[in-house]
Amino acid sequence: MVVTADGRSLTLADAIEVAEDGVAVKASPNSLKQMERFRSLLEEKLSRGEVVYGVNTGFGSLSDKVVRPENLEELQLNLIRSHSAGVGSPLPAEVVRAAMLIRLNSLLNGNSAVRKEVAELIVGMLNRGVTPLVPEFGSLGASGDLVPSAHMALTMLGEGKAYRRGTLMDSSRALSASKLKPIKLRAKEGLSLINGTQFTTALSCVAVHRGNLLLNAANSALSVTAEVLRACSQSFDERLVGVKLDPGQGFVAREVRGHLKGSRRIRSEPVPQDPYSIRCAPQVHGSLKDALGFAERITVDEMNSVSDNPVLLEDGSVLHGGNFHAQPVAMALDLMSISISYLGLISLARIHYLLSKTPPESKYMASKPGLESGLMILEYTATALSNDNAKGIYPQSSYPANVSGGIEDHASHGVNAGVKCMQVAANVSKILAVELVCASNILGSNESGISEHAMKASAFVRSHSPLLRGDRVQGGEIEKIAKEILSGNLP
Repeated sequence: MVVTADGRSLTLADAIEVAEDGVAVKASPNSLKQMERFRSLLEEKLSRGEVVYGVNTGFGSLSDKVVRPENLEELQLNLIRSHSAGVGSPLPAEVVRAAMLIRLNSLLNGNSAVRKEVAELIVGMLNRGVTPLVPEFGSLGASGDLVPSAHMALTMLGEGKAYRRGTLMDSSRALSASKLKPIKLRAKEGLSLINGTQFTTALSCVAVHRGNLLLNAANSALSVTAEVLRACSQSFDERLVGVKLDPGQGFVAREVRGHLKGSRRIRSEPVPQDPYSIRCAPQVHGSLKDALGFAERITVDEMNSVSDNPVLLEDGSVLHGGNFHAQPVAMALDLMSISISYLGLISLARIHYLLSKTPPESKYMASKPGLESGLMILEYTATALSNDNAKGIYPQSSYPANVSGGIEDHASHGVNAGVKCMQVAANVSKILAVELVCASNILGSNESGISEHAMKASAFVRSHSPLLRGDRVQGGEIEKIAKEILSGNLP
């Protein structure tokens, strides 16, 4: 399979396949020709001595400084080196690869007026497993994701560090070993590589994908828990959810009905009432479904946009503005952090209810309660993870900024919002893993009357976390199940 980038038709699925699965990339031949046309327009302007911001001037508050023609390549090189000021842990490889693809897609529109060789090098790096090392902190998500994008561009110059098929080394070595040559940036090319929203958008792309995986896992965990507790089926009844115009709620109820098909553990009578963590799960889980739809639309639109400044038009006009500002995507990332955290909160409530219903003689599923603690401390772990999410759902995109001498006086903080969202998602995957372990153990070996889904889900969980036969260390088991959830492997 090959993903063809043409500037306008990239999908979220395309990005995930390239970023996580290593699917090959191809640049549309027509788009490469378009890049050449726009490049010719820019070079004509330069030959006439026209002054264009970022092409033959300084940047930001230094934009009043005109740069001589013989120094234009040095200007671009200095831009990349000076802006490679990131700190912190490396961003995940899949995020960097998604950002590379998204920047490639933007450049293929031609409006950034860079040579086709820039696009071809990005394609080569993606296809040959060369992934720049990009620190997570430094971007403000306005004026583009300048700092992380500069680290990406640094590898294209043969400087800095990069991973080659997972092994970290000098960028020059990674390129050479992959039969790729570093590029010498010409006028505007350094600016066009960094002056975009690609890292914020890449994080949003991965977050939407993981949000969908977590939603599926939460629906699966809810269904197993509902069978263990012999919940009432009316909460998921098509007729009930049909009178409320919430597509997310309808989606979740439909998924759960499918999971519960064939179960003889579910009752039809509404009394005694189920706790809200089961009865209102379609509404809570469904709110994430709605948020993900909103976020995906914004993310895909941004993936297929020209996020640069200045922008060249086909008639030769050069327009200056703020297409590099990532506010819509940053807002979507903050919404996803909040919405994904809801899954953790409601799962924690179900964990508490599951454990509270264990009988005194096997409290917390301990063989010898008192001498053994059984599953008791798993609830503590889930609570700690939920508490960590509570501090992580503050909207990063609401934070002020005033940099570059006051010219850049508002920022989206989209990369920080994305890093936070990834952490919230990781925490929720572990909370759901705890719920599944608890439900699997309380279900026990008596599988009479349970649905085919519950049977498959329990078998999957037990392949990583066998039924308790005395106390043991379970942290590693939870981590394994959480990893499987984020890989989409939970039945």
